[in-house]
Amino acid sequence: MPRQVAADTEKYTIEIDEDIDAIVHTWDEFAAGQEFRDGCNELLDVVRRNDKSKMIIDTSGIQAHDEADKEWLQEEWIPKEIEAGIEHSVTVTSDSVISEMEMEEFVDQTQDLPFTYVMAGDMGEAREWIDEQ
Repeated sequence: MPRQVAADTEKYTIEIDEDIDAIVHTWDEFAAGQEFRDGCNELLDVVRRNDKSKMIIDTSGIQAHDEADKEWLQEEWIPKEIEAGIEHSVTVTSDSVISEMEMEEFVDQTQDLPFTYVMAGDMGEAREWIDEQ
């Protein structure tokens, strides 16, 4: 079954991929502040409307993240993500050393939460992991 596009903006695309029973959120361009939060919140809306428990977030086109946005994700957004029903999430990171270090720190900070969060080096690896969950 093909992917169904739920949102397509200049900064990101959100798709429902029935082949792997997951939501796929691709950041096409860097976003920060309210623009970043709007994209994340739209993703939550798509998760809620489609009753999915698995998600891939592709940040491979982004080199770094804003510190305030990372704090917002951890403190406000991730609890809402879990409440919306996400049980498994994988993030595709860029080749940037900074991005990889940021994401490793982020993964470490989510270890005690009631969901599984991992990193992948490319979309193929992410799709394979999420499909096995």
